[in-house]
Amino acid sequence: MQNYFDDCLKNFEKPEKWENISYSNDACPSFEYQGYQIFVDHPDPKERELGEDSTRFHITIALDYGDPKWFLDTNNFDEVLKEIEVPYLTRPLTYEMEYYKKEEESRKAHEEKLKNDFNEWRDNLA
Repeated sequence: MQNYFDDCLKNFEKPEKWENISYSNDACPSFEYQGYQIFVDHPDPKERELGEDSTRFHITIALDYGDPKWFLDTNNFDEVLKEIEVPYLTRPLTYEMEYYKKEEESRKAHEEKLKNDFNEWRDNLA
């Protein structure tokens, strides 16, 4: 599976701030950015698990993984870059708005804790 994922990303310039969140049971590798999950399929349509008619890029709202109400399929990477600049909370959502707000708060608290733990660890080294 890892070799296939590597093949999907050959000659693909991943934007710096995209976080790799690939999951081995998915059809192809994926990244998260600004609340979106961006799947990057094989550059050769004949090699794609979902068939030759599938697109190279598939975007969903990350928190809607497996049950998206909104998604975009395209072969145009510029279109991907344009669409992920639209705030994801303006898209049709699978769940109630409170769910997304709660998840964002939880994520921010987790990131803050990691940052504080790192700073404490670094300070203890000195």
